Amino acid sequence: MANPSQRTLLFTGAYAEDNQSGVCVYEFNEDSGELKLLDEVSGIKNPTFLNVDPDNGRLYAIGEIADQGGKAAEVISFEIDPVAGKLTEMNRTRSVSSSTCHIQRDESSKYLIVSSYHGGLVGLHSIDENGQAGKLLDEKKHADLVTVREDQQSRAHSAFYSPDGRYVFVQDLGLDKILAYTVNENKQELSFHGETQLDAGVGPRHLAFHPSGAYAYVINELNSSVTVLRYDQEAGRLEVLETVSTLPADFGGESYCAEIAVSADGKTVYGSNRGHDSIVVFNVHEDTGRLSPVQYISTEGGHPRHFTLMPGGKYLIVANRDGNNLVLFNVNPEDGKLDFTGYTVSQSKPVCVKPAVFQR
Repeated sequence: MANPSQRTLLFTGAYAEDNQSGVCVYEFNEDSGELKLLDEVSGIKNPTFLNVDPDNGRLYAIGEIADQGGKAAEVISFEIDPVAGKLTEMNRTRSVSSSTCHIQRDESSKYLIVSSYHGGLVGLHSIDENGQAGKLLDEKKHADLVTVREDQQSRAHSAFYSPDGRYVFVQDLGLDKILAYTVNENKQELSFHGETQLDAGVGPRHLAFHPSGAYAYVINELNSSVTVLRYDQEAGRLEVLETVSTLPADFGGESYCAEIAVSADGKTVYGSNRGHDSIVVFNVHEDTGRLSPVQYISTEGGHPRHFTLMPGGKYLIVANRDGNNLVLFNVNPEDGKLDFTGYTVSQSKPVCVKPAVFQR
């Protein structure tokens, strides 16, 4: 049964024009798994990724703006009213010099980090005492920091903090590298720490750490695989252990990966396939962190751009961009396998789903 003193909200981002609803807020019924729409926000072009800060009642969204005939980025801050399930815009701030695809926040809510696929950039923003996104403190261009072959183009796709919060790992899909940074608080800038080279052509997109902190998993968009990495906490370094396919052996079509997640108990890793339109479920080998596939299940819609394990671990929700729907799955507590509940919610081009639990 759901805890009556808590309320779970689901925030979604989407591809949208300025005059369309791009960010939505749903109430999540933890007993039935049903979603109830509480709020819709328009006025932002392509708020395709979100970050939720439930402790401080804040939501941060990326947005796209026109700039001298091209595209640049902005970050929009919202105050969350968890009782009404409503968002109130607080401010907008100019971000990096190209459109962004991902936004991350540190545990202490001091900084926001944005990633730019088209610009090959990563940017650092402050968060002010009111919880608003502050000015852009630093912008790093990957091509200025690491070797880039003539046939490559930098494509920064996401940034994730290490479990200890000391390092930031940025996946560069175009360079087949994971770049590590630290945040220099004295200089208010990102400091390049090192790189992990992956196999040529894999295209690393998103990363998730194992709850033990010993391993990390990066999902590779271009060759439909997951790379298992050992995390050296002292050195702030990732070491490649193995790379495994996210597709069944008999699939011969075109497919590209998107999102990855690890269960709270560390026993299961999930990944999404766009084209095969499925979630792959991997069993995690406890002693090595390596993976074995145990299930491939249809996402009941095209192009599963993002998904999330809901708090409590009983459900998983998939955002199918081309299916224009949010789809609910049961999670088997024994083996982590998924089962389609039959429940879906229609939404235009959803590409990000972020849950959060609030105290009533």
